[in-house]
Amino acid sequence: MKKFLPLILLILLGFRLWLATQAKHGDMYNNLDWGRGAVTFGLRDFYELPKEAWPHSRPNQPPGSILLHAGSVIVFDTIDSAIKQLNRQIPLFPSQLVWWWETSGPLVAIKLPSILSDLAIFSALSRFGNAGLVAGLVFLLNPAMWYESSYWGQTDSVVAALSLWSLVFLSRGKIAHSATLLGLSLITKVSWAPILPFWLIYIYKNHRPHLHQIIWVAILPLLISILFHPQLDLPIWLTQLFVGRILPGESSFITVNAFNFWHLFFASDRVPGRPLVTGISLAILTLLFFICARSLWRKPWFDNLMYTLAIFFFGYFLFSTRIHERYLYPTFPLISYFLAIKLSRRITLFYLLISTLFLINIYSGWFAPKVGLLIKMYTPEFTKSISVAYLLAFAWAFELKSIYAAKK
Repeated sequence: MKKFLPLILLILLGFRLWLATQAKHGDMYNNLDWGRGAVTFGLRDFYELPKEAWPHSRPNQPPGSILLHAGSVIVFDTIDSAIKQLNRQIPLFPSQLVWWWETSGPLVAIKLPSILSDLAIFSALSRFGNAGLVAGLVFLLNPAMWYESSYWGQTDSVVAALSLWSLVFLSRGKIAHSATLLGLSLITKVSWAPILPFWLIYIYKNHRPHLHQIIWVAILPLLISILFHPQLDLPIWLTQLFVGRILPGESSFITVNAFNFWHLFFASDRVPGRPLVTGISLAILTLLFFICARSLWRKPWFDNLMYTLAIFFFGYFLFSTRIHERYLYPTFPLISYFLAIKLSRRITLFYLLISTLFLINIYSGWFAPKVGLLIKMYTPEFTKSISVAYLLAFAWAFELKSIYAAKK
C-alpha cells in the first residue's frame, strides 16, 4: 500500500478540491467576509469594528479562526493575481481559468484549511500502530468527514487536527509540544475544550515532573490575541470576548438541529432554552465527567485517555443543550485511533454506525445537495429514531470501553 499511498492521497485531495466548488453554505459568506475584513482593516481592534463593516454578521469566532480566514483570503488574492498576470503575458493562456478562479476560487481558498486538515488527521493516525495507515484512509474515505470539511466547509477538522497532533505528542511525553498545539486548537475554536481536565489528569499521573510545561497551552493563545488587542488588559479583554460574543454564539435554543437526547422531547431547533432542561443537562454531564475522570485517574494510560475522551465528547453531544449537529465530530478522530491500534469487527461496526448517524444528521443541517426523496424521509418519527440510535450507540460505546481501554 505504501507504494501507491502518494497517488491515493493525491486523488483524495483532488476529489476534495473539486467537491469544495460544488456548494456554498451561508457560513462561507461570513468566513470570507471576516477574512477580507482582517486583510483590509488589519487585526488591531478587529472585533471593535461597527456592525456596518460586515455585510452579513459581526465576527463571533476566536482570533485563531480569523487568522485562518485571513490566510485563505491571502491565498485567493495571490493566486488570483498570478493567474491574471499570466493571462496578460502569455497569449495562449486559457482565459477561462481567470473566470473560473474568480467564481470558484473563493470557495477553494476558504475551505482549503479544512481540506488540508483532513490530511493532517490522516498523518496523525498513521503514527499509531501498524494499521495506522488503514485507519487514516478509512477516515479520509468516510463520507461524513469529507462532506463536513470539503462540501460544507466547516473548520471542525482544523481544530481536530491540532488536538489530535497534541495527543500524538502527549503519547510521546512531549508536554510542551502537546500544550502548544492544544492552545492553538482552543484559540481557533473551543470545540475541543472538554479535553482539558482529562489532558491535565493524564499529565499529572504520568509526567508530573513536566507539569510546569502546561503553561504553553496559554502562551500561544495570548500571543495570537495580542495581535487583535495589544493592551495590558489583554486577559480581561480576551475573557470578555469569549464570554460575551464567542461562547454565546448565535443560538439560545435547546438544540440546533442535533438529533440528540433532547430531540426526543423537543423539535430539533427553534425551541428556547429552559432552566429545567439546562439543570438536567448539567447534572447528567457532571455525572458523566466524574465517571470518566475517575476511570482515567485509576487507569491513567493512553488508550484509556483516548477512549475516555471519545465517550465524553459523545455524551456531551447527546446531553448538552445548544448543540449543533456537527458537535459529534471530535469523536471520529478519537475512535479512529482504535481502528489503528486494535482493529476488529466490533470497533469497525461501531465506527460505521456512528458515521452513518452523523452523516444523516449533518445532511439535515442544510439539505445539500437537494435530493427530494431523501428530504422527505426527515419526518419527526425518523429523526427521533436517529436520536434513539445515537443513545444505543452510546451505551455500546461503554461496553466497548471495557474491552479496548481496560488494559494498559
